[in-house]
Amino acid sequence: MSDQVNNPKHYALFADGTQAIDIIQASLTCEEFAGYLKGNCIKYRLRAGNKDNLQQDIDKANWYANKLEEIINE
Repeated sequence: MSDQVNNPKHYALFADGTQAIDIIQASLTCEEFAGYLKGNCIKYRLRAGNKDNLQQDIDKANWYANKLEEIINE
């Protein structure tokens, strides 16, 4: 199921559901991946409402913040 925030169809790379973020995470150290997530969170908050709709950008920023919290607490 495609969802622009939690499961964007354009990032599904393989039939098994592998997303671009899964490959990015596997390619980076934990510290690098945390920086990537933090940077994307900041990016979506800064541009909120300027590219896509405001709520979608805020939701995407929150998605990255939640993912960052998740990996920090592992």
